[in-house]
Amino acid sequence: MTKLLLISAAQAMAAAPSQGGEGTQNGGSGGAQLIIFIVGFILIFYFLMLRPQKKQQKERQNMLDNIKKGDRIQTNGGLLGIVTAVDQKEITLRIAPEVRVKVARAAIAGVVRQTADSPAESGKGQSDKPDLEKKDS
Repeated sequence: MTKLLLISAAQAMAAAPSQGGEGTQNGGSGGAQLIIFIVGFILIFYFLMLRPQKKQQKERQNMLDNIKKGDRIQTNGGLLGIVTAVDQKEITLRIAPEVRVKVARAAIAGVVRQTADSPAESGKGQSDKPDLEKKDS
């Protein structure tokens, strides 16, 4: 029984029908279908992966180029600060009243949208804190 199941590749090819006559008409379309499939796959890959990534890179570069003094930014490490100086590759941030740090432009995660109720925006700064404590006591 096992002898019947084991056949060689030569026997299988000899037993297979030859691809003459009708087979030649359908055989040529397989290559065209493969090419269409590959081109379609490349187009899908481009529109789903590469194009959005290039758009994000362009937006990030635009954001980094437009950082100016007074902007509130967040670094990749999580520091929040206000820009006090802008150089070619470095930006100086004020993270506390007398604390300034230099960070590389590449380390900036983004510009933080400022809200109207934050002390840094209203221009009052830290002078509000003692007043609030006096009102509470």
